Amino acid sequence: MKNQPQISITPDRAKSGDLVYLMGTGFTASSTVMSHLLRPDETEYNPLRLLTDARGEFTRKIDTTMLQTGTFESWVEDETSKTVSNRARFKVE
Repeated sequence: MKNQPQISITPDRAKSGDLVYLMGTGFTASSTVMSHLLRPDETEYNPLRLLTDARGEFTRKIDTTMLQTGTFESWVEDETSKTVSNRARFKVE
């Protein structure tokens, strides 16, 4: 049985202009995933398609310069297996 894909965001608090990193593991290797980001007002940015490496992992930089302050929530969908990761949050101050 395949593990559930997992994401994490570091750091979980950032000042505007800082970089935040979204990392995923347990996705389909050498495939595509859709990364979702929810704004503090509960509206969603357009999902981004990302590529996973041969281990089923990815890292994405999120530049907070253009983000409003508040708490953002992210989750990632594996397009091959149709599984969805946990949800992770970070705060822009």
